Amino acid sequence: MIANILRKIFVATCALAIICSMNYCAARKIVAVMPLENVSGYDEEKVAEIMTEQLIVAIHSSGAYTVVERAQLGAIIREQGFQNIAVDPNQAVKLGKLMGADYSMVGKVTMAVVEGNPTAATIAQLGNLFGLEDIGAAAEPFVHKFKGKIALEFRFVDNTTGEVIIAKTVEGSKSGASVASAFNNACKSAAGNFLHELDSLNPFRARIADINGADIYIDHGSDSGLKCGDTLIVVREGDPIVVNGKIVGTRQYEVGTVKVVEAYPDYSLCHAEFGSSGIHAGDVVKRN
Repeated sequence: MIANILRKIFVATCALAIICSMNYCAARKIVAVMPLENVSGYDEEKVAEIMTEQLIVAIHSSGAYTVVERAQLGAIIREQGFQNIAVDPNQAVKLGKLMGADYSMVGKVTMAVVEGNPTAATIAQLGNLFGLEDIGAAAEPFVHKFKGKIALEFRFVDNTTGEVIIAKTVEGSKSGASVASAFNNACKSAAGNFLHELDSLNPFRARIADINGADIYIDHGSDSGLKCGDTLIVVREGDPIVVNGKIVGTRQYEVGTVKVVEAYPDYSLCHAEFGSSGIHAGDVVKRN
């Protein structure tokens, strides 16, 4: 009985520590990224480890979510004896709730491969054909020898309702100077595509509130996940789109891009990167 009480205290302490550490960004949703399963047959341990880490980095970078610390998550998994988390959303929901997370993500790597970059091979072949054997070496700093590819099948679960709200497969493909860097880059690419899918849960939409010379002010800031360096698309709304007699949206025309240079809780200062003369107050701002 004493052991059981101590176990409950341990779990509660871990969960409380995580929740308290996230108070500074209470507006952000909390995500528990469960350990991935690897069924690709490619270097089993490292594939799951690297892909999980890149997913966590991507989710953090969005500014809209906070991720449960992996060490804390691992401690609870070991202590509570959770199994098959990668393939069982119900287990993921139970664990996510223990950690105070709004969402749990489960998934598996279904494909992973690193191969010779066909672009680099083509350059080398052309060099040989025209008697320029050194062209391959000259191009090496710009065209990497290896290309990594990875596919991730994931499910994103609402821990309150237990509903699977996103179930998709995302892929990533990227080159690198070595096998390791090509694979890492492919994982980053897949994580970026995963983040695009995640954006559908929390779509970002702001408006340009004011323009003063080069300074462009928008009506959303760090509370909405914006941070310095973010590049945003500026669009202008046009005529309504009518389907079967109902207005389902408005036509939008891209007029430029802006970069966030200062982010405050409820507004941001931006500078135009493209199309400065065509950007007007009232235009809509969306994520790139």
